[in-house]
Amino acid sequence: VRVTLCKASHEPGGPRRCSGDMRAALQRSMGAVAMLENQQDALIHETSSTRSPEWGPAVELRRQYLIDAEALSPRGAATRFARSVLQAGVAVIVDTETVSMGGAICEIAVIDAHTGRPLLDTLVNPRCPMTPAAQAVHGITESEVNAAHVPTWERVHEHFAEVTRGRVILAYNADYDRRVVADDCLRYGVDSAGSTSHAYWWADVMVPRSDFMGTTRWLRNGGGHRALGDVVQTRGHLLTMAAGPSC
Repeated sequence: VRVTLCKASHEPGGPRRCSGDMRAALQRSMGAVAMLENQQDALIHETSSTRSPEWGPAVELRRQYLIDAEALSPRGAATRFARSVLQAGVAVIVDTETVSMGGAICEIAVIDAHTGRPLLDTLVNPRCPMTPAAQAVHGITESEVNAAHVPTWERVHEHFAEVTRGRVILAYNADYDRRVVADDCLRYGVDSAGSTSHAYWWADVMVPRSDFMGTTRWLRNGGGHRALGDVVQTRGHLLTMAAGPSC
């Protein structure tokens, strides 16, 4: 089968007109893209204007980020994002350490994004074994988390829900931390309705940082893989982004 490709007048062998079949296929593709864009616009409008009890401010943050990235630049969007979440009363920063990749939480820390003040910093008794691979990363031992004074997730979640209530929950690779919080609530029969596990309340810092640095790679946080150190490091990235130009 011989395929005739479109070529401009400045290209070797050009100008050459596309075949009718190719033009028709391109038209169909453009129509499909337009339909998807319309659906995306409708979804953004719906999530930002229809504020159900599950609605959270992270929805508007993500919507504004897309607008700023298009109108300004990804770097400018990252700077505006950082400045907004560092305002007083807006957000907290969370990090979790787990017994395995995606496993039960064995440590959690939360700080106020505006002040950097610690709101929660505790080991968590996961009531399950610690994998050697996870221990090699964060250095937390099974004997540490199984100590009598270490609270279980049921108790920790009460404090976590209290200090995050009404705030945007920021994390470096937020999908991971939100998922392990939701999984632990399910694992231990904790009511996770509301902000503690719903994506409407969580916002990521890793992607804006990559946009700010002008790379598509996932950059390491660099906080040392202990929960408090990681949230402090994440806030440091936000402060760096906030100091940049918003254009």
